[in-house]
Amino acid sequence: MSTVPPRGPLPNADRLVTSLASMVIEHLRLPRDARVVIAVAGESGSGKSTTATSLGHELSTGGIATGLIHQDDYFFRPPRTNHEYRVLDLRHVGPHEVNLELMQSHVDAFLDGRDGVEGPAVDYPANRFVTRHLDFSALRILIVEGTYVFRLHGIDARIFLDATHEDTKERRRVRNRDIDAPVIDRILAIEHELIAPQARQADIVIDRDFEARWR
Repeated sequence: MSTVPPRGPLPNADRLVTSLASMVIEHLRLPRDARVVIAVAGESGSGKSTTATSLGHELSTGGIATGLIHQDDYFFRPPRTNHEYRVLDLRHVGPHEVNLELMQSHVDAFLDGRDGVEGPAVDYPANRFVTRHLDFSALRILIVEGTYVFRLHGIDARIFLDATHEDTKERRRVRNRDIDAPVIDRILAIEHELIAPQARQADIVIDRDFEARWR
């Protein structure tokens, strides 16, 4: 977790994150010394990680120290192993793949004022998890990013990226992160049914053209 995450590429990135940061600050009306949690959710390839990272950078450079944790680090199984389990049985697809209880405990630790915790991080080349220290000591805002993070408690603002897996098919192909197999379309369709309804919980929705609007 970086206190000032580097900004990644986004369509209309500067305008989007400036608008998004303003919306968040206006909505939260940040009380002095209070810690705040922002959740960024959406389907695979919708731009969750890039949006969360860019927003964290914008808030941090604006003087509000912000950290970021990713749901990908909290899966029970590392990425390649998790994919193998999904292929064997598509019933493995869903929020039960993720250790949301552990993620919740780290959010709670942040809100309770703790200086930090030991948490997991994916080592993608080795297909394993390693342990890292999550330093909360200087943070005012913690951003949690992932498909199912709206299920966490203690969230002050929810941001949802409304692009579906069909909208992002070309984007996912270009980034070449998803494993290329016919079963991927079936997995994404299952996830769509689970994730899309979360838009109703959002405070801010970012549409497929990366325009942010207040709900």
